[in-house]
Amino acid sequence: MKKTLALVTLGASLLAAAACHRASDSTDVREFQKGVAYTGYGGTAYEGDGPLQSLQELRLTNASWASVLVTGLQETVNTTSIDFTGPGTPNDASVERIIDRAHDLGLKVMLKPHVDLANDSAHYRGEIGPAFTAADWTAWFASYRPFILHYAEMAARTKCEMFCVGCELGTTAAHASEWRKIVAAVKGVYTGPLVYADNQVEDAPNAVAWWDAVDFIGQDAYPTLTQVGQPSVDDLLSGWTSFRDKLRQLSEKWDKPLILTEIGCRSILGGAQNPWDWQRQGPVDLDVQRNFYEAALRAVADQSWLRGIYWWQWSPEPEDGGPDDAGYTPHGKPAEQALASWYLRLK
Repeated sequence: MKKTLALVTLGASLLAAAACHRASDSTDVREFQKGVAYTGYGGTAYEGDGPLQSLQELRLTNASWASVLVTGLQETVNTTSIDFTGPGTPNDASVERIIDRAHDLGLKVMLKPHVDLANDSAHYRGEIGPAFTAADWTAWFASYRPFILHYAEMAARTKCEMFCVGCELGTTAAHASEWRKIVAAVKGVYTGPLVYADNQVEDAPNAVAWWDAVDFIGQDAYPTLTQVGQPSVDDLLSGWTSFRDKLRQLSEKWDKPLILTEIGCRSILGGAQNPWDWQRQGPVDLDVQRNFYEAALRAVADQSWLRGIYWWQWSPEPEDGGPDDAGYTPHGKPAEQALASWYLRLK
């Protein structure tokens, strides 16, 4: 009942916020983006009433931004064609409806296209092209171009406040000249700020040599901050020191603001040990997730070079989450309360 009443009371204040942010066509790079990743998979993920309710509940975290996920698929790491018209990709009308609803709620939107592998569970997008020839790389970028331009055009059409030109495409990043061409093509159809979401700052901080082409450095961050199975906030804060230094050094090297385009931790025992491990098995542990959120938000507060953080993840299914869930979502868990409290205070 309490959450239902809270949803109803959003009303006029959210409409006013929406009017304010729509009055400006630009994103202030000094703004701290209090974000949550809104992640629907499959062609019908954003259809129906459930995703609208879930988005409204996301707004109750006091988030000011949402990244909206869309996914194109290639068969394996060895194929060069990306499909974004099949049943594995949310249809355009439903994505645009979600973006419009987010704006109605006063949220700013980063549209964030991903490439996933349809039939290659042994690999992920960061390992594309292990045996590609020069001709194969040319073919892959030729396929990536219409995929990313399709969504850049959508971002322009729906007035998204930011666009992500790529996510965790590690092996492709070395092809700097090709990426510069991609970014230039995106700028031809979308005039707002651009970010690329890398995930290599810990092991290969120099892997991307074209950060000057975009407006924000993005990092998808799932750092191992501790080997303690049930860490305290202080345990996790100790691990943040070196990780935060690496982020800061990358930002300072390029003289460019940095955004954590993803960060998250499952509510599972040992979840802070390799938090990227979405397949970990074990009992639910709500405290480890809450402590991870608390430590991260303490660590990033008042860091002038860091201009945003997007928590992974929030499902379009309003039933997802809750005290029996061991996944990444904070919905209905103590981590959601920690997030809402911090986002209320962060400027």
